Amino acid sequence: MKRIFLTLTFLITFSALALAQTEKEDTAIAEAIFGKAKKTIIAEYMQIDENKKTEFWNLYDEYENKNNVILLERLGLIKQFVESYDTLDNASAPRIAEGLMNNTAKLDHLHREYFSKFQKVIGGLKAATLYQIELYIQTAVQSNVQSHIPVIGEIQKLQH
Repeated sequence: MKRIFLTLTFLITFSALALAQTEKEDTAIAEAIFGKAKKTIIAEYMQIDENKKTEFWNLYDEYENKNNVILLERLGLIKQFVESYDTLDNASAPRIAEGLMNNTAKLDHLHREYFSKFQKVIGGLKAATLYQIELYIQTAVQSNVQSHIPVIGEIQKLQH
């Protein structure tokens, strides 16, 4: 029963992601949360000079493509967690947790790599603004996802 509940929760929570896998994962979630496409949010806050727009958006698309690979990996890890919730043990739980930590490190590395690239194109202040917006969206998306996933052992506590 718990497995069915978790699987249904996962499917409901990530139904938008299933469609987004052909597009951009965090973009679909951000749009669901904020009511706007991620690029629209960034364009509104960034106010990129006309002579830098093409270079900026090309670089941003490159960044997003790499970001989406990392996010797909993260979704796979969350799916592993949900599918094995009833059978998590001292071997499987740490493997998934470490996978998520490694995934977070990859995302942090991507941010560092592209921060310097964006800095060269749009300057330090705008690059920092972009990083802040990206973190804000990323945090909102992660919070939304986490709010639908029970803490290990939580369902057992509710049944007693």
